[in-house]
Amino acid sequence: MSAKFYYYPEPNGLNLVTIDLGEELGELFSEFYVDAIDGLTQVGQRQRSVGRMSEIIRIQRDRLSLGEDLAYKFTAMQNHLDRGFSVAFAADHTKAWAAPCQGLPQAGTRALQVYRSMFTAFADPNNTGYKPSVGDYLILETQPPSMLHEQLKVDNVSNLSSTGGGSIGLDDRIAFAYSQNAFVRHYRFWPVLKRRQEDVGQNIITNEGGRLFSLDVTLVPDYRTLFAFHPEYGGGYNANLSELLTGPLSGNDGRPDFTSGGGRSGGGIDGAPKERGFDGFAPEEPSITQKFGE
Repeated sequence: MSAKFYYYPEPNGLNLVTIDLGEELGELFSEFYVDAIDGLTQVGQRQRSVGRMSEIIRIQRDRLSLGEDLAYKFTAMQNHLDRGFSVAFAADHTKAWAAPCQGLPQAGTRALQVYRSMFTAFADPNNTGYKPSVGDYLILETQPPSMLHEQLKVDNVSNLSSTGGGSIGLDDRIAFAYSQNAFVRHYRFWPVLKRRQEDVGQNIITNEGGRLFSLDVTLVPDYRTLFAFHPEYGGGYNANLSELLTGPLSGNDGRPDFTSGGGRSGGGIDGAPKERGFDGFAPEEPSITQKFGE
């Protein structure tokens, strides 16, 4: 199935833009940046301190089959990225699924308890019911520093609902003992991606003689924005993402509401209330003003 980008152009962040490549990718690969320092004692003991970690994803498609009719759509997305805002990407749009885990995943178990997918507002707007299938590969991860990251294979989804979450049976046991909130996602779907500083200004679309157009972009996750959508993160909100993406947060007890002074206007992926939970204040569930359809 075809690859898709999704984003809510900032400022405002209320208008969903989906870019459908109309074909599969040519190349998709990732590696990790790890900020690590090793110490070696006089008796030969080696110890490592690990700080910031981040996945680095490179997305390529040579000679786009839809040509300039598709290529021009990336101009606005590049400007959006270069100004520091987020996009989502799915290598197969029918697998655009990611959900926060309920509780902490347990090492040695073959099941994950999850909430519903938090990104159906843009990834499944027609409510077709995207969810993992038997045989799919998933990524289970926490956020930096010293993030945990492992790949799992789905064995059973009979107790999983696309709208309400549930349980995912696994082909093998979970490797790590998790002590912080975790997200699970299809291994080729990234809900919150940004552009690296060193890549800003470089064209993500190139052409040969003005006739053949190619895509090449490198992106990195914004883990704090991603985990702002976790219901258990920082004492968090229980509002669903479709509401968070389409309306302002009100009743925040003086916190930015992303629609007026003190915060960016609009909603979108970058409108997630990332400030919550870090000052010891756990707000009540907010009331949401719906924007679409007004």
